[in-house]
Amino acid sequence: MRSGRYLVLLLLLISFFIMPARSEDDSLQRIIQQAKEFKETGQVYFNFEKIDLKLLTYFISGLTGKNIVLSADIKGQISLIFPEPVSIDDAWNIYTSILKSRNYILVDKGSFYEVIPSGFSRNVTPPVKPELEESEDMVTYVYKFKNADVTQAVNVLRGLKSPKGLIFSYNPANIIIITDSQSNIKNLKQVISLIDTPSEGMEIKVYKLKYSSSGEIAAALTSLFSDLAKKGVQLKAYNLKSQNAVVVKAPSYVFKEIQDIISILDQPTPHPTYRRFWTIYLKNSKAEDIANVLNKLLENIRLVSLKEGAKKGKTQIKNLKTYTKPVSTQKTDRPKVVADKASNSIIIYANKTEYEAIKELVQNLDKQKKQVLVTALITEVSEQALKEIGVRWQVFGSQGGAAFRGGISKEGFYNIIGSTNFVAGVLSTSGENVEIGGNVLFFPDLLFLFSLLERGTGFNIVSSPKILTMDNIEASINVSQVTPFAQSVKFDINGNPIINYDYKEVGLILKVTPHISGDNIVMEIHQEVNEVIGYEKPQIGEISYVVPITSKRELNTTITVTNGKTIVLGGLVSKKTIKTMEGVPFFSSIPIIGNLFKYRSEDLNKTNLFVFLTPFIIEKPEDLARITEEHQKLSEALLKGKKKEEKAKEVEKKENKDIFENYRGYFGG
Repeated sequence: MRSGRYLVLLLLLISFFIMPARSEDDSLQRIIQQAKEFKETGQVYFNFEKIDLKLLTYFISGLTGKNIVLSADIKGQISLIFPEPVSIDDAWNIYTSILKSRNYILVDKGSFYEVIPSGFSRNVTPPVKPELEESEDMVTYVYKFKNADVTQAVNVLRGLKSPKGLIFSYNPANIIIITDSQSNIKNLKQVISLIDTPSEGMEIKVYKLKYSSSGEIAAALTSLFSDLAKKGVQLKAYNLKSQNAVVVKAPSYVFKEIQDIISILDQPTPHPTYRRFWTIYLKNSKAEDIANVLNKLLENIRLVSLKEGAKKGKTQIKNLKTYTKPVSTQKTDRPKVVADKASNSIIIYANKTEYEAIKELVQNLDKQKKQVLVTALITEVSEQALKEIGVRWQVFGSQGGAAFRGGISKEGFYNIIGSTNFVAGVLSTSGENVEIGGNVLFFPDLLFLFSLLERGTGFNIVSSPKILTMDNIEASINVSQVTPFAQSVKFDINGNPIINYDYKEVGLILKVTPHISGDNIVMEIHQEVNEVIGYEKPQIGEISYVVPITSKRELNTTITVTNGKTIVLGGLVSKKTIKTMEGVPFFSSIPIIGNLFKYRSEDLNKTNLFVFLTPFIIEKPEDLARITEEHQKLSEALLKGKKKEEKAKEVEKKENKDIFENYRGYFGG
């Protein structure tokens, strides 16, 4: 029994060692076969991902027909993926360059070549990885330049490699081979991309910094040259963080200025009182606004940067609020602040102590500000008596929908909203009681109540906009049309009249400035209504032209409203003359006798303009999403009801058409 178990275990161990060997033999056969095929065509396609160096040696030997002896146990893997084929000679040179990057050399022995270690060998033979990580593991990267010259690229990149890194080039194929840490090669790949970008008349230089941060210098160069970009001077500054270096690509004639700027910026700061450039990127505010605030503040005060030492009577400044002196003859002795609009950042020229104080103030100013969403419903309500036409108010919300009908008295809209039929439903369970004309009415939180104000019932929705604005920032809603106004008339040399027109906006302009105070909103409201109420026809000789007559109604007020509650603005009355013609269908269209079935009227109609405003405080994006979702649900419900109503009208129209067709028979139609 025991001997049988030992035999099974022995067979398993043998199979364990044989299987990898067979796998390696299969890979070797495929490599040799591929080398023979490429040798026949003379074109070599490198498409190897993580190929073992031994297999690559067999491939090159079969491709070139050269005998290669491996005196050393070479290890490691490499990836070679070229989009275009190379010649057999180029493939041989690439192979020798790869060996050199791995610290091996080829020695020509006459009838064969021997691979031996070079004089300086590494402990670890680096592999090549297509995807680089932030690691210090050594890897090899191969790149073929398409636009740049590999010799110039090597001169730039050689100064950026790590102390353990190696860079080789194969000039005939314009290929570069880099062995370095993964993290550094990841940075070098971005520099290579910058180098290999086609650009005529551009040069690349590397500036290694001693004292300053490469990120700050790169940002400062980009900001300083942003205005010149409009004039065609292109500059790209890349931050090579691992080397604390800046790679600059720019026209050759600007490098002197770049060198001067870097020399000024890259200075040691042995003492906090020495000034330098700093950059602060803003997230929520405009750079111009912050810069204006800081400059106004710095015009009236001077930061006192003093050394430590209470014995000398000097005090260390901590922030902008303390230890300041009025400016007299010291106006020039203050920090400088400039806004960069392109990057929305501010550039500060100050010492470290001053910078820390300014930075703290900027952080307080650059906080995310609250916003206010203002939903508005602008309606025109007729005061004309509507005896037989009912008015329907309908609301869809979480409590369902409801519809009520009721007549309108001559007193107009005030009596309507004072009746018990006004509120037909609610959008949410919460709301507010509002007293209007001695009547207490309930208004829902989201007052988007009106869906069926049809033409002919005396109600018309002018607009229902929503606008989002910052706290303390004015928002404007303009519901108007541009109307031509004749200004003057003159005549050309032939006596033809030429009328000069001026175009003005006629309609509603609503301006709202919200001020958030806790859960309340103080709203400054300006409402202006311009309306065409008639026309004049001035006449010059035999020439007459039309001039519109406009009326202007204006309202200014400041109110306080709770978050999510509704306010009503009204009382702006206008007069309109409405001409109507009614007729019996079909009969009124009969020539001559059709006038007997028509009725014409001309009425003077008074119209009240009402504006319903509901402000919402938006502290975070979730608040806006919630309100928008509720409005969307309401809109869908209202649209569904409108489609149902239109369908009913279509059915009624079809029934009337059938009746008309029956009447046609009596008239021989």
